[in-house]
Amino acid sequence: MPQLNPFPHDGDGGLGPSASAKGWHQGYIAAVSSPSGLPRTPPARSTEFADAFELGAAAGRADGLAEGWRWRYFGEDARTGEETGQGPQPAQSPVEPVDAGEGGPARAAYPLAWHCVGAAALRVLLEQFAPGSDREFPGLRLGRACADKGVGRLYLPVRLVPRDAPVESTGDPLGDQGFWHGTATDSLAVAAAEGPDGPGAPVTRAPTFLGLVRYRPAGEHDFWDVLPAGGRMPPTRG
Repeated sequence: MPQLNPFPHDGDGGLGPSASAKGWHQGYIAAVSSPSGLPRTPPARSTEFADAFELGAAAGRADGLAEGWRWRYFGEDARTGEETGQGPQPAQSPVEPVDAGEGGPARAAYPLAWHCVGAAALRVLLEQFAPGSDREFPGLRLGRACADKGVGRLYLPVRLVPRDAPVESTGDPLGDQGFWHGTATDSLAVAAAEGPDGPGAPVTRAPTFLGLVRYRPAGEHDFWDVLPAGGRMPPTRG
């Protein structure tokens, strides 16, 4: 089982996670997606944040070694967890694909999954599935929403959009990273119909078609999977 954040998630007066909780969370994400070694602790005014980052990084490193590494596919910075605006990074996945575990017709269309981590995809799912306060960690809030609604999985069709120049920020966590995305749903069949395997897909699939983001409740962690159409390596920039 993945290790959990030992610091309080809710600050005094409903102000959100404490500096220590944020530090541990960011350290964990940075380390569980960095098989090459422990990430450096970012400069921080808060000693509590920096100390907790190191603890979170140690936990993420241990979980990566024990349970497998995860990919920061949508280009979030390794140390801060913020989007970089550079699209998916790095160009190659640090993890190996696994059986997606989907049944029925989808098994052939989406046979493989890459385990990922990061907030961008979850923020889009939250905006559509459970809009509300953004003070909590996205994975924590989305997991609670799924439990409240009795939903075990969510799917989001996603496509990498060709672009030659940076785009202006719109506040869309994936759009600003250079991705088109569809509508969040708890049905893989509905998501696939809107995605690259849907009726509107071109006869010859362009390599920019990614596939589906799949979320399965993972407690407080910002975990999710990418299921590329046809089981191909997910497309990247850089």
